[in-house]
Amino acid sequence: MVTKKPVKKKVVPKQKVAPAPLAKPKKVEVKKVVNPLFEKRVKNYGIGQNVQPKRDLSRFVRWPKYIRIQRHKAILQKRLKIPPPINQFTQTLDRPTAQQVLKMLEKYRPENPIARIQRLKAKAEAKAAGKEEPPAKRANQLRQGVNTVVKMVEQKKAQLVIIAHDVDPIELVVYLPALCRKMGVPYCIIKGKSRLGTLVYRKTCTCVALTQVENSDKPNLAKLVETIKTNFNDRFDDIRRHWGGGLLGPKSMARLAKIEKAKKREMLQKN
Repeated sequence: MVTKKPVKKKVVPKQKVAPAPLAKPKKVEVKKVVNPLFEKRVKNYGIGQNVQPKRDLSRFVRWPKYIRIQRHKAILQKRLKIPPPINQFTQTLDRPTAQQVLKMLEKYRPENPIARIQRLKAKAEAKAAGKEEPPAKRANQLRQGVNTVVKMVEQKKAQLVIIAHDVDPIELVVYLPALCRKMGVPYCIIKGKSRLGTLVYRKTCTCVALTQVENSDKPNLAKLVETIKTNFNDRFDDIRRHWGGGLLGPKSMARLAKIEKAKKREMLQKN
């Protein structure tokens, strides 16, 4: 018999698969060489032990008194229930309309102190020279201050009243919105007594009133008055119903949630 020679199988070498194009290469961890002479000591941050690590310690800072008062006031305004006459000062005129109002009021700023001194000086010199001029007509200017504005509103001479939202004490202007509505004078509340103060060359100002405007500004004033009446005068009944505050803090809310949870658990056990 003829013996068949065994057929040798061809050994195909394994081919390496190419890595994915966006695959991240494996990081080879390099073992850190530790010197056996250095002993590892765990730090103890107890009182009188190791130096404490750096932390944010602003919570423990003793802030100035005026900052503490600001913060206490902000928290109290959230926690306590605020009656509508005071709460209405949180609802201010929207930013675009407020900018338009301030832009118009810029034209009717009263004369600055330097211009006033120069005018009075020139008047005194003319009087000394024997040239007396007839009294000039009062220019169309802003009327400032609570007493003046109240007088203008009562006489129905004010065409627009602007009140600051952050007057302190608030009792100075708290009655002014109701008075304006009663006398049919459009009013608005805007942010910042300092913004009103810059108009009349003072640090702050509680309220200002616009009595007369130029003929060229009357159409713009009519549009602004219409918008302001819609937002404030016409919404007076809605505003006087809304109370403010009454929001609980996180600790109080957590305590109430815990009590509610316990009540539900008791109900389930009874059933």
